[in-house]
Amino acid sequence: MSDTKPRGELHLRVAGHTTDWKLLLVDEPPTEDEVASWMQEGMVAPVRVAEQGSNEPYTLLVNFSLVVAARLLPATRGDRSVRF
Repeated sequence: MSDTKPRGELHLRVAGHTTDWKLLLVDEPPTEDEVASWMQEGMVAPVRVAEQGSNEPYTLLVNFSLVVAARLLPATRGDRSVRF
């Protein structure tokens, strides 16, 4: 069993969607500059995440060319909605 304690959260607003993605990051979170660069370059980036209540992390490939807003947060307990 892997340690899936989230080290940060990445909230993404994807073009054409009315709800945000909340990704629980299990590795070192990317910096704001890295996320901004991925968005500007339209990059597909691998992000290590875990679902709430899951035992195993996995890699999610995110197409940052579709992301119109992003917010990085430290890991928290409980669920919280984010409004842009």
